[in-house]
Formats: sequence, C-alpha cells, structure tokens
Amino acid sequence: MMDSSGRTAVPSIKRLDEAVVNRIAAGEVIQRPASALKELLENSLDAGATSISVVVKEGGLKLIQISDNGHGISYEDLPILCERHTTSKINSYEDLQTITTLGFRGEALASMTFVAHLTVITMTEGQIHGYRVSYKDGAMEGEPRPCAAIKGTQIMVGLGFSFQIVSLSW
Repeated sequence: MMDSSGRTAVPSIKRLDEAVVNRIAAGEVIQRPASALKELLENSLDAGATSISVVVKEGGLKLIQISDNGHGISYEDLPILCERHTTSKINSYEDLQTITTLGFRGEALASMTFVAHLTVITMTEGQIHGYRVSYKDGAMEGEPRPCAAIKGTQIMVGLGFSFQIVSLSW
C-alpha cells in the first residue's frame, strides 16, 4: 500500500469491531454443526437429563434441535443464558480443579448466537408453564414468553439466513 508521496504506508493497528471479535470467537468454539450438537448434548447431560431427543435437518446446516427432560433453566437465568462467559458450573478458578461436568466454559450458547438464531423453551420443576425466548448476538431478543412446555429444555439452533420456526408440538 502506498501513501500519497509514493512511499510504502505502514498499516495502522486498530481494534476490531466487537461483532467481528465475537464471530471469530464463535468460530473457535463452533467449527461445524457437529460441534454445536456436542455442546448441546453435554449441556443436557449436565442438566441431569435421562431422555434426550435430537432433530437435525440438512446435516445440521439448517436446524439442530435438542430436547431433554433435565432440570430446565430458571426464568431468572434466561436474560444472561447466552452471554459470553456465563455458566452455572463454576464460580471461581479453584473450581476448575474439581470440575465434574462436561461443559463449563460458558461459551457454547453464546457462540451459537453469533452464527445462528437460537430459541429456547424451558420449564423447571413446579412451574405451571414454561418460557420461550430467542437470542441473537449473545443477547435475549424481547422478554421470555409463557408457553406450553414439559419439564426440561428444548433448544433450536437455526443456521442460515432463511431459518424460521414454523410450529412446535409438545
């Protein structure tokens, strides 16, 4: 690259836009649909699920849906569920020495929201209904809406620009 005097210009160092940084980080965590599915399965197992159902469309390029009968996600946790570095599995650095869960970094769901549309339906023990909420770029879109559900969690990851959830059946 030349400057106006014909000399070679030295490129300046600049900070990357936050959206670019998050998508790079997402690529490091979620390299392909199988990586996303692995992370979702680990979350279901860590939630104590004894039954897990998986739906994959077009090899996971169109849709990955996982439903479990685990403990569910509390309403209070939904606003930060898909933020980077949020987890229910560790509290301090020392906890890493005794970690007994499969996934604990708090990166997987956040990463998925930077490359796909993510919708969660969840219900915990004792609730009279579940909640449905969508996430994009690490943030909740709107407020959680009450919905029919069973105890546990269903996560739908729609990849590509044309993804829409047309209907859900429970």
